Amino acid sequence: MTAISMKRAGIIINPVSGGKDKKPVLELIRKHFPRNIDYDIIIWERADQKDEIIRKIQERKYDIVVAAGGDGTINQVAQAIKNTESILGIIPLGSGNGLARHLKIPLDTRKSIELIGNGKVTTIDACTVNDNYFFCTSGIGFDALIGKLFAESKTRGFLTYFKLTFSNFIRYKPLAYTLTIDGKKVDTMAFLVTFANASQYGNNAYIAPQADISDGFIDVVILKPFKFWQVLFIGPKMFNKTLNTSRYVEVYKGQNIQLTRQSPGPVHFDGEPAEMETSIQYHISKGAVRAIVP
Repeated sequence: MTAISMKRAGIIINPVSGGKDKKPVLELIRKHFPRNIDYDIIIWERADQKDEIIRKIQERKYDIVVAAGGDGTINQVAQAIKNTESILGIIPLGSGNGLARHLKIPLDTRKSIELIGNGKVTTIDACTVNDNYFFCTSGIGFDALIGKLFAESKTRGFLTYFKLTFSNFIRYKPLAYTLTIDGKKVDTMAFLVTFANASQYGNNAYIAPQADISDGFIDVVILKPFKFWQVLFIGPKMFNKTLNTSRYVEVYKGQNIQLTRQSPGPVHFDGEPAEMETSIQYHISKGAVRAIVP
């Protein structure tokens, strides 16, 4: 890690992430952003502004680019500065804030703003699923289905996510998958398969408690079929960081991974849903992004 000595920042604000009003955030930025760093504020108001905002980030060559939003906003900003000298800052404003939580960035907005000036710089890995980047997690199976339904929902937040999970859990059927992990073949039936760069989905739900975001490996977590009532034992393990000890869980590490399934279906990456075909490729790039952490 190195200390921060940067002079110019671009702050990208997603006004709808987490369903929260961002006016108080703007006030906190004006009051508490480090005085020795000049900054621009760019409001990301519409999905079709993506190319425009990425172009601004890259053309202006900011020393620091701050993503003020959830994992989806952070994903887009991190992509724009990967393999450059620009440094990623995070003001977590999302529903789950999985990447911020993994990096131990304060969820308190004022503290996360102040961290931009007094934190340290480290490097984090970048992963791809069929050339789509993710920095936290990507999933196939039940969590991908919930990610799709959550994105389509008119409401946000943990309660919405919980309701969708509960209502779809009983009728979901595990599927068959074949994985090739750095040349090793694994055939399995699974409730879900998660590819983790960071340790959690968000909201302190640790799907891969031993994942290291800087080790150059993806943690492949296979949750095998289980009885409905066994969620009473599996669920708590996700929140006390012991899911990897469950007899229904297998964990592998890899750098180049292929997953094959019987039919196309949903996939999520950093919470963003997509439909993909039967063959899916995962890769990791070590140390692709520099980021500010405590």
